Amino acid sequence: MRPRPAVCGCGLRLPGHIRQRRMPMLYSSSTRTRLTRMRRSTALVLLPTITMLGGLSSVSSASAASSVVSAEQPAKATQAVRHFYNVRFQRCLDADTNTGGNGGKVQLWDCGPWNQQDWEVRPDGSIYNMRFQRCLDADTNTGGNGGIVQLWDCGPWNQQWWVIRADGSLYNVRFQRCLDADTNTGGNGGKVQLWDCGPWNQQWWQ
Repeated sequence: MRPRPAVCGCGLRLPGHIRQRRMPMLYSSSTRTRLTRMRRSTALVLLPTITMLGGLSSVSSASAASSVVSAEQPAKATQAVRHFYNVRFQRCLDADTNTGGNGGKVQLWDCGPWNQQDWEVRPDGSIYNMRFQRCLDADTNTGGNGGIVQLWDCGPWNQQWWVIRADGSLYNVRFQRCLDADTNTGGNGGKVQLWDCGPWNQQWWQ
């Protein structure tokens, strides 16, 4: 038998292999007008949305910055001006008008509308006399029972720090004693001193 010659399809292009071009889509003039309007409407919707998102981002950044500043700057405690009324003797804590300088006398006196009886309770615990612009001070030389309580220039000293307790007593931080009205001298000019804290109404101040 004779061998069949090899059939080569090289160089042949069959009709089925002809490439087809994509025909462009043809729109009528009215359709093109509608598409153009749709594109413009979409752009107009997107623009305010992007602007709004950018604004929200700016507001969020500003709020975050404000929160950081607030955290770094705590609010100051409220300062209150008041009288200190002694429950036992029914008189007020008074700065003697004759001795208003450093070492000035602090005493009991009938309550009245006088600014030597006006005291400002400050955030650091000091108690500031409005008339003489000095602080209620426990004398550092006499800090035991009967210790002197006086006026003195205000400063960062713990003998001027007082804690107002729930029972109305005034507790001195340095000497760990309370502001006490001497039971032997309860009238006008009565002595005010340091004394061990206890359940006694001469140490209650309203």
